[in-house]
Amino acid sequence: MGLLLVGNSRLSAEELTISLADLSTFDYQPEVPDSGDRVVRAKKDYLSGFMPQEILKLDKKSISITGYMMPIKSDGQVVQEFLLVASTMACCYGVMPSYNEFIYVKMSGPGALAVDNVPITLYGKLSIEETWENGFFSHLYFIRGQKVEIGTF
Repeated sequence: MGLLLVGNSRLSAEELTISLADLSTFDYQPEVPDSGDRVVRAKKDYLSGFMPQEILKLDKKSISITGYMMPIKSDGQVVQEFLLVASTMACCYGVMPSYNEFIYVKMSGPGALAVDNVPITLYGKLSIEETWENGFFSHLYFIRGQKVEIGTF
């Protein structure tokens, strides 16, 4: 696997540009936890059992990543929570992304402008944490979004 880490003059020296394809290059089938409560599996020894080290090294790093917004929680045209997906086909009428093909995003501040079928570039800190809510898979990747640029690739 060749993980693409591209420098960008608009980014801080410590910020990396990655793609959703970089994060989904491995087979990932999570095991349902015994507890039906909220379960977060973020320990490196657990994650390294299935995740390539070059991806695991991205945990807690500031990144920029481009994809499409699937709103989860919004107030009018402002989205506070969304899934970042690689394709506009990742919706209820298309193909559900695999467990490691999307990022769960919670925006800092008031949120981001809701856009449909337009690529966005998201900036924030990536957390790798297998998370379950009430016995259902929630996410493997999480970003606390700092900024969204609309229509950029």
